[in-house]
Amino acid sequence: MKKVIIVGATSGLGRGIAETYISRGWQVAIAGRRTALLEEVAGAHPNVIHDTLDVTDTARCIKVLESLTERLGGLDLLVLSSGVGRQNAALDFDLELPTIETNVRGWTAIADWAYKLFATQGHGHLAAISSIASVRGLAPAPAYSASKAYQAHYLEALRQRAMVSGRPIYVSDIRPGFVDTPLLANPKQFFWVLPPEKAVRAIVRAIDRRRGVATITCRWALIAPIMRMVPTRLLAKLLAR
Repeated sequence: MKKVIIVGATSGLGRGIAETYISRGWQVAIAGRRTALLEEVAGAHPNVIHDTLDVTDTARCIKVLESLTERLGGLDLLVLSSGVGRQNAALDFDLELPTIETNVRGWTAIADWAYKLFATQGHGHLAAISSIASVRGLAPAPAYSASKAYQAHYLEALRQRAMVSGRPIYVSDIRPGFVDTPLLANPKQFFWVLPPEKAVRAIVRAIDRRRGVATITCRWALIAPIMRMVPTRLLAKLLAR
């Protein structure tokens, strides 16, 4: 039976992904900050293992992941779905810091831990949920878009290592467009907002196919190259609306 840990499984995409693997009969472990929500999932599915972690507490985070892996009896897939971000027009550093701590420092600790585990055992799959925001800097949310670009480059570096190793180790960078989850405070101000159920289906399909980079969904995959080519001045005007 295959074994998976989902980090950031208390709500949104992470929870949807967890529910999918539970329904498939995988051995599932879930982790996140909000204990009550983890217990809610585990209460409905008694075979699910869970523990609370805050990715910014990197020392405890690694201990929790090691414990979950031991309780599962191994690990085939780690889905890294934790992340924060907010708009910050005033460039208030106190608003930027949690994004940096979570999406860069804590995220890196988990990605490194998972990759080293898979390298040691000779197989495994790290799938991280990043964002279409990794394509360009976004004026309303500088730290968020920058952190997602960091994640994209980091995952590419790990993917290069996996390829050179010659072992069945896979690293997936899953880049959803705008999704109607709690992370999107006001969905009406954005365009092409995806229902979470549709996004989850596409994400799991990309993981199944071991995609290196997958933009979710096809509509966003078409617009991503255009976003890269849009002149900075024009992009700034569009984002200011």
